[in-house]
Amino acid sequence: MLADSTPAMTVRCLGNFRLEINGEPVAHWRAGKARALFQYLLINRGRLVHRNRLHEVLWPDGGDRSSNSLKVAVHAVRRVLGACDKSDGFRLVHQDHGYMLQAQNTWVDLEEFERAFEQGREAWAAKDHQRALEWFQTAADLYTGDFLAGETGDWINEQRQWAQGVALRALAVLRADSLEREDWPAALHWCRQTISLDPCHEDTYRTLMMIHGELGELARARDWYELCRRRLSRDLDTEPTEHTERVLASLTRRANRRLAPALAGAPSAF
Repeated sequence: MLADSTPAMTVRCLGNFRLEINGEPVAHWRAGKARALFQYLLINRGRLVHRNRLHEVLWPDGGDRSSNSLKVAVHAVRRVLGACDKSDGFRLVHQDHGYMLQAQNTWVDLEEFERAFEQGREAWAAKDHQRALEWFQTAADLYTGDFLAGETGDWINEQRQWAQGVALRALAVLRADSLEREDWPAALHWCRQTISLDPCHEDTYRTLMMIHGELGELARARDWYELCRRRLSRDLDTEPTEHTERVLASLTRRANRRLAPALAGAPSAF
């Protein structure tokens, strides 16, 4: 597909699933498993998927695995694809006891997200750090939510964990760069993005505490410490590490040293 062409099919998998064909959203799938079938074949498009694997994906608990049920879902997907221009090469092909989705003129946010991260990684390895940061920010901007948010399935969970890990690595680079430049608003933004993905990312809470310490906002630093402590206890049944405790203690001592001269010069109340 040419870089300046408009894709006939636009698919968003990061956050809530959305499919548009020629600018029109697809809202009705006609068969209960059609959407799930399309999602799986989309992520594996261009590859033949055996029907047994499709049965496992669509009916993981053993449910209705009859060939007829799969055919009903396949038929529904084909009807959706029928809205595309034939010249764009959208086909759901059956061969060798399996199915393969062919979709050329397609934009998928997950693929663009992964491509941006890889471009950033390659630019970083080539020492072109500014270009790398631009790609990593593109990846972060594309990550608008968990993969197929609200939907379940082993393959979905696996892809979700992978995409989240990639997003966290991009955010780590962006956060480190903003800290090095002492761009506190940007650093706070990337920290907030990080803990929205990983609410127990203790290193990020320490970073938030230190930023507010630099800004002279000890109360905000303590708030982040308390949130970290509660989440670690609730989700991981653990406590903040000694490192985190030392950061809080150091910020408290620094704030007290700043306050001491002002108190020494204050008039006595008696």
